[in-house]
Amino acid sequence: MPLDHFDAANTETIDVVFGVLPAFGERYGMYVQAFPGGPGGEGISSAYTGYFSEGILEHYDIVYYDQRGIGLSNPLECPVTYEADFLSYLTETDDAGEEGYDTPEEQTTLVDDTRTYIEDCVAEIGIDPAKLAFFGTDQVAEDIESFRATIGDEKFWMYGVSYGTAVAQTYAYAHPDRLAGLVLDGTINMTLKGEEGVHGQEVAFEKVLLEVLNACNKDTACAADMGGKDAVAVYDDLATELADKPIDYEFPLASGETVNGKFTFNQLEYTTSYQMYSLAGRMIFLKALAAAQQGDIIPMMRMMYQNASIDPAAFDYLGDSTFSDTMFLGVFCTDDQFFSGTPEERIAQSIEAGQASNGTVPRLDGSLYVGVSCAFWPASPTEAPKREPLVLEGVPTFVLNATLDPATPFEEGKFVADNLANGYHIYVEGGVHSIYGWGNECPDNYISDFLVDGTLPSQREIVCTDWETEPYSFYIPNLPKKASDFDSLIDMMIALEDNFYYMPEVYFGDWEEEDTIGCTYGGTYSFGPGSDGSDYKYNECSMMPGVVITGTSTYNSGIYLFNSTLAISGEKEGNLSYVYNYQTQTATLTGEYDGESINLTK
Repeated sequence: MPLDHFDAANTETIDVVFGVLPAFGERYGMYVQAFPGGPGGEGISSAYTGYFSEGILEHYDIVYYDQRGIGLSNPLECPVTYEADFLSYLTETDDAGEEGYDTPEEQTTLVDDTRTYIEDCVAEIGIDPAKLAFFGTDQVAEDIESFRATIGDEKFWMYGVSYGTAVAQTYAYAHPDRLAGLVLDGTINMTLKGEEGVHGQEVAFEKVLLEVLNACNKDTACAADMGGKDAVAVYDDLATELADKPIDYEFPLASGETVNGKFTFNQLEYTTSYQMYSLAGRMIFLKALAAAQQGDIIPMMRMMYQNASIDPAAFDYLGDSTFSDTMFLGVFCTDDQFFSGTPEERIAQSIEAGQASNGTVPRLDGSLYVGVSCAFWPASPTEAPKREPLVLEGVPTFVLNATLDPATPFEEGKFVADNLANGYHIYVEGGVHSIYGWGNECPDNYISDFLVDGTLPSQREIVCTDWETEPYSFYIPNLPKKASDFDSLIDMMIALEDNFYYMPEVYFGDWEEEDTIGCTYGGTYSFGPGSDGSDYKYNECSMMPGVVITGTSTYNSGIYLFNSTLAISGEKEGNLSYVYNYQTQTATLTGEYDGESINLTK
């Protein structure tokens, strides 16, 4: 591709890599995936096709790509600089004034540190800083157009999700006549200024958090784990405590040893925001918050380490091999100006807006300070981009979103849908960030019917009714402090299995190979792929006082059977065989425990 699509005199080129899965039947054309989000997500290494219907795979070439600056397409990285900055953010504490940069000294430090970070990052990237301007979304859209021209199709279909909706809409602005259809999932309003979009996202995260906390208050099991206290107050009390000073903790490691650490206010906000993306994530967050309210901060730390990709033993940043932290900031700052005026004026406005948001969005804020970084980014535009609402005459366009999407607010998607000439707004009451490909008939069938048969919905606005309406998935109570709190031994085994499954390291793990983690009260727990599904190992693992487990479990995904052979020690001893059939939802427990023969079914 040309390095700069908009300057024919510039003959420098750049490699951009596309990956194609050809249609296995009669070819209708290309279905290009502006996936995943970010910016920063690699398309090719993240590519999957399991959520496409057979009809789509039969008739369409599925196309993924790594956008320029990412993955296989001339990656731009400053990993050393980013790691130092990110770890500093996670561990820093605010001892002056309120949270945020509210004192002159803090603001001066912010500006100086940000300037140094950007300068060091650009130096580590190792290219002429002027060339960073050629890695924005407008160039990415032209890469897609060049690919279309190379293939030779007159028109094609495109799907964009999250930041990918910015790519898709940018292409649509420039080449509307080349689109046969467009799907926008988790949709960004491109007419907003940079600072407006960031603040809207802060408000959306706050909205989702409050919905989750208030739903906990109405959930008998969740409310009981909170000790009968208002969940909003529990969160606010924890945040207030952390704003005053970090909480010391001792974390169990995979080696069987422990490491000391400090849980900070920034770690709480980072972790909370991350967990708002999914229904299960929100439930796991509530479990950790309830545990923290009872004095156990370890579940919260498990989430933090997993979400932030931190090695707990050394507190090293592991990163995500499929995501570019560098380009996340680089594309943002190349696409949008974030406030107006000179760099100094933009910095001042960013700090002022950041401080103001502390009062309007008191729980999950701070994103507006990105304007300080963008003021120093070499490719930051000199004027704020101005975009009119997308109309797209003659192009069927599906806008998919959810009322509880924290990352791309519902209002933004609705705005886009309302301005389209041939738009279809399909959304979920509740839901998560992006709604296509989760296996629900709505919206999946509408998209498949359009692509395969050309069928359009009979209505321009559709509310999906086949989604869970609660803001989080079914609440799984935390383990009690002692085994005697269970009504029966089989209830304890069911609860142990459920709580192991929803440990952040397990639930959010990659499962490509065996992994081992430390158990809260000693010992280790290993999990990974098995011959028929998944294998688990317990090595003197204690997740509740007085109950120590050694043994193995297997999950056979073909017959939905979880089977354990375990030796129990601690306050009582025994050898047990535990089986749970997920098809019939029945559990059986046999063996010997505390000198008695066990044969239980539930």
